[in-house]
Amino acid sequence: MRERYRRELDSVDQDVVRMGALVEQAIEQATIALIESDATLALRVMEADNDIDDLYVGIEKRALSILAKQAPVAGDLRLIVAILRATHDLERAGDLAYNVAKVAAKQVPVARIKAISGLLVELSAESRSLLSKAIDAWAEKDVILARSLQDFDDDIDELHKRFYREIFALKQDETSFETAMNAALVGRWFERIADHGVNVAEGVQFYITGQEELLG
Repeated sequence: MRERYRRELDSVDQDVVRMGALVEQAIEQATIALIESDATLALRVMEADNDIDDLYVGIEKRALSILAKQAPVAGDLRLIVAILRATHDLERAGDLAYNVAKVAAKQVPVARIKAISGLLVELSAESRSLLSKAIDAWAEKDVILARSLQDFDDDIDELHKRFYREIFALKQDETSFETAMNAALVGRWFERIADHGVNVAEGVQFYITGQEELLG
């Protein structure tokens, strides 16, 4: 009985990594769709969000079942709590990738604004990189890597501020108001993806150290 419980808990833990990989892929493909104005790819990203949602629901149900039936304590209980929080953050990050893909599907030319196109690509790449490192930290239960991501996120926040300043400095003849507003939203979504990555990393720290303040 105990061996089956351990296998199930390990399986749920590993599915968090699988969910993270799907979200990473969604972010990457949504960005490509945005840059290349590829509506077909954007629609595929939007459809694939169902797979992320299904995995999220499945992980949550299994984690809650373990919680109810096995009444885990100490480290196992912390792991269940961290799993529930991490999957929520990954689902939200997936939704943000969906939002980016939705803009791409409408072929709003946000990536064609010369003043911000480079920053937009950089913001996407850095946010996805942070999320990827957070998933690596989760897979390895690497508390040192997890702690390092806050500094990384601070750099992304500064990049996001630069991005906003460039948008506000745009002249009326450089782009339409609608396109500029969509660009601002996309930049915000990438910045929020990074925030969700930090939350996943904090879950790793909570599991390893038991520091409850990391749950806030």
